[in-house]
Amino acid sequence: MKFSKPISDIIKARTSWRTYSGEILKDDVRDAMTKLMRKNDFGSPFSNQVGKIRFELLSIPEFDPSERKSLGTYGTIVGAQDFIVGAIENSKYDREHFGYILESLILAATDLGLGTVWLGGTFNRSLFSTKIEKKENEFIPAITPIGYPAARTSKEIKIREYARADKRFPWEKLFFEGDFSTPLSTQTEYFTLIENLRLGPSAGNFQPWRIVKEPNEDNYHFYLLYIDDKMGKIYNVFKRLDIGIAVCHFNLSAKELGVKGKWSFEHPDISISEDYRYIISWHGEN
Repeated sequence: MKFSKPISDIIKARTSWRTYSGEILKDDVRDAMTKLMRKNDFGSPFSNQVGKIRFELLSIPEFDPSERKSLGTYGTIVGAQDFIVGAIENSKYDREHFGYILESLILAATDLGLGTVWLGGTFNRSLFSTKIEKKENEFIPAITPIGYPAARTSKEIKIREYARADKRFPWEKLFFEGDFSTPLSTQTEYFTLIENLRLGPSAGNFQPWRIVKEPNEDNYHFYLLYIDDKMGKIYNVFKRLDIGIAVCHFNLSAKELGVKGKWSFEHPDISISEDYRYIISWHGEN
């Protein structure tokens, strides 16, 4: 996947948009996104562990009036005329892979000056499943509107304030060395990769990813933190998508900067509580 701007700039520019101008996508933009979705050859570190994945660009003006009224976005999305809808076959790392690929498409849309927002729960899953002719062994983890951003409504502003949408946890809460009690120093040659990961979106802005670096080694182990309180249980279902987004930001940044490394699935000898779930590891080759 090629971008017209540095990936760090695109990641910083990406933000969640729920208010759109009402314009349909221009033909050249629609063609660019459609080709990217159909080509779908950029893969992820989870590619060899999953089944088929596919995406379609749906235009709301082509829906009949009753369908337009039943999108299921509950007034949180205004003016959107197009949606990216994806389906993936059931497999062990299906959500992680889906999160990686859809975030790649979202970053491509951002590069084109378009707005998007991850929707994991507030949409009519049945309607969108019908529109893309979902197969029995497929499911739709999330969708996103895609279009030209407009001034945020007061409702959207309140949603963003409630979710602390522009806030991110500091390094010492997310990244560690050796164990989960020693914060990782920001003085590392991998700063850009990790910082771009930190800036990623997540459901409810919970930022559930945690990374532990091995001492004296450029090995980074990715974990998910699960929270057992009321709000945590609501968003736990989306966290595997979130780690896919995190891996996407890290991996695309590494590729652009020429930082060599390889991904693996292992269970490192790091003491964890049952709140943490190991996902994947990256081994630097510099």
